[in-house]
Amino acid sequence: MRLIESGAALAKQNGFANTGMDKLTAAAGVTTGAFYTQFRSKPEFLHAIIEHEMSKVLSSFEGRTKAELLAALRNYLSKANVNHPELGCPVPSLGAEVARADIATRKTFEKLILRYQAAIANEVHDDATAWTMGCAAVGAVLIARAMVTPEHRNEVLRSVFDFVARTLDDGDTPR
Repeated sequence: MRLIESGAALAKQNGFANTGMDKLTAAAGVTTGAFYTQFRSKPEFLHAIIEHEMSKVLSSFEGRTKAELLAALRNYLSKANVNHPELGCPVPSLGAEVARADIATRKTFEKLILRYQAAIANEVHDDATAWTMGCAAVGAVLIARAMVTPEHRNEVLRSVFDFVARTLDDGDTPR
């Protein structure tokens, strides 16, 4: 578990493809040989990271009341989440790498992202609205991380949070 957690933090911070095996294993305090006793390949390791990290994200969203869901989205759309990708959701950091991953990793990602969407849909009672809210939140974090100016980053986060809060509040479908 330590290998997955430290590898996930490093991959989310620097990118999975950009992080060599030596850095991944050193971060966990294990040898490359020890790594290969647990994982057959680096792509298999990415699969394990996605499964582990997405499961952590899901625990913040599944089975929550509307108020708890709003609190989870506030936390997700925070400066702390933007400034510390190693601590947050893997989707903004690793989504493009998952899109290029093997089919097994992509299927696992799909299964878990569908659960994320379903958790939101459970409260907004509309699949399209749930997708819009979830994708807006992920996109806001990704875009804010790419921006330099703190005021612009904050505006992106605040705007999307206000949108999801209004949507949760009145249940309206975005037009």
